[in-house]
Amino acid sequence: MNNIKENKITIIICVSLIAIALLITYFIDNNIFSKNEYKAGEEFYLKNYKINEITPINMNEEQIARKYLAEYTKLILTDPEVAYDLVDKDYREKKFGSLNKFKEYFNEKFDVNFFNGQIEKYNVNKTSKYKEFYLIDSSDNTYIFREYSIMQYKVLFDNYTV
Repeated sequence: MNNIKENKITIIICVSLIAIALLITYFIDNNIFSKNEYKAGEEFYLKNYKINEITPINMNEEQIARKYLAEYTKLILTDPEVAYDLVDKDYREKKFGSLNKFKEYFNEKFDVNFFNGQIEKYNVNKTSKYKEFYLIDSSDNTYIFREYSIMQYKVLFDNYTV
């Protein structure tokens, strides 16, 4: 009993600290401190995604064809080396032979509609090895994208060179 009277202040401080720690733990467990105040308009700015949540994106063949055409025409202007590497190897050696001839070929084709990405006609053929997107754009340029898997394709510009 004497021991308790001597350490009365220490015991009160320890009990108070334990009580405060329990309150903080309670508030954290019940999300009392976290309010979702980050809003962009009516929706929350950050979505609380579940683990391994998949957001399905369905694209039809015309949308895929437009994506390939837009991406490739952008590459022709911004990074012709990568655009040249995307051309089928046998085709590029027969049709162009070098990167400079590839650049010259497209310098002649540049016009107002070239970077529009407007598809006038398209056709899709499926083979056992790839899916072939045959496109004609608004500048009357022909592109043949051979898709081996999603976003993995090779390009040709006609059917008669190879």
